Amino acid sequence: MENIASISGGLAGLKGETVLFYSPGACSLASHIALEETGRPFRPVETLLGKQQHLSEDYLSINPRGKVPALVTPDGEVLTENTAILTYIALSNPETALLPTRLLDQARCIAQMAWFSNTPHMFQKAKYRPYHFADREEVHGDIREKATAKYWECVVEIDRMIGDQEWIMGDRYTVVDPYALVFYGWGTSNGLPMETLAHFNRHKDQMLERAAVRAVLEREKNPHFEAYRLKSQR
Repeated sequence: MENIASISGGLAGLKGETVLFYSPGACSLASHIALEETGRPFRPVETLLGKQQHLSEDYLSINPRGKVPALVTPDGEVLTENTAILTYIALSNPETALLPTRLLDQARCIAQMAWFSNTPHMFQKAKYRPYHFADREEVHGDIREKATAKYWECVVEIDRMIGDQEWIMGDRYTVVDPYALVFYGWGTSNGLPMETLAHFNRHKDQMLERAAVRAVLEREKNPHFEAYRLKSQR
């Protein structure tokens, strides 16, 4: 798998192809799956958060905020943030029907993805990086505890949202679905009883049946779905 350490020259060397910078286990999984779903060629570039590669000079020249995912378009333009990237992937590949055609329904998908990024994602961040929310170390334990509880409330809400629907937004698969899978994986790794969420668990199983999802999880060696990857290899 190509790693950002092998890339030099910044954006100039990336023009002419679609390039996704991702980190295994990060929220970039959503955009990675969506690109795979299109069936079109793209260049996935591993950018390891654990090795601080997102803070390297080469990556900061692409995304000065130092976060993944980042998408470089064939024109050499950069797009960041899952919600924007997922919307771009869907709208630039209309034949995939990864977003509804009705404008209001598209907006509802975007609203759901925005909630993912500003609510459960923030509680995940608070659990592992409480120092971003308070300087005093003596309160970091309280922040982690509260963040875990609030994260659980979020995945319970996602479970209720799915209900008897086939997918997150109803009877059709959209870019919202791979984004939701991120939070199932994080919940599992956080030790939460995700298997007790019947609807979300079913959604996860449906996602794992998709060829694009399996391909990306294997490419990433995604740590949050390791048990499912190993099971599929038997």
